[in-house]
Amino acid sequence: MSSTFVLRTRNTASRRDLAVTVSGSFHRHMHEIGAAVEEFAALSIRVLSPADPRIVAAQGEFLFVASDPVRSVRLVQDRHLEAIRASSFLWLVCPDGYVGQSASMELGFAAAIGMPMYSTHAPSDLTLRQYVKVMPSLAEAVRVAETRPKTRQSEGVLINPRASIAEAHDILERLGAVLTHAGSSGEPAQRAYEYVADIRGKLALPTHLQ
Repeated sequence: MSSTFVLRTRNTASRRDLAVTVSGSFHRHMHEIGAAVEEFAALSIRVLSPADPRIVAAQGEFLFVASDPVRSVRLVQDRHLEAIRASSFLWLVCPDGYVGQSASMELGFAAAIGMPMYSTHAPSDLTLRQYVKVMPSLAEAVRVAETRPKTRQSEGVLINPRASIAEAHDILERLGAVLTHAGSSGEPAQRAYEYVADIRGKLALPTHLQ
């Protein structure tokens, strides 16, 4: 009995390290998307986007959900893409095979960065089908994700703004000390560039801004 408890504790701990982004058509499959978010939560998997898929507003055909912090189409979509980058895998909801234009772009982004994509249903589109691995269940996708090497990137400013900005401010202060104190110990150039790399990692700013 004690060994079973330890096993469950370890599984829960490992799952806390996993994060997922859910993609799909908000217009056609919002009920199924919401069910997937709830199931991931029950499995102790953090959903980076959409964390709360209740529709609260719209701008034309674009739907905003409760977890969207601002009502900007570009920022919300960029945040979703950065959530994919910071996830352990992407979960596609397409019970009838339909994948909308926005979700198709998200799948292309995930494919470009090498992010695993799972679903219980194959997309109708032949090309998209080559990149999405069909799983018998959501729980099986989690099990597979647990066995993969951890390659998640930090949750940057678009996903976790307060923590990212606070950490970046701390790094900037240390960078400032290196650049303005001639007598600082160690190799200043190496330390300065390390801090710059740290800032980029903490902010995890999208590379597609114009």
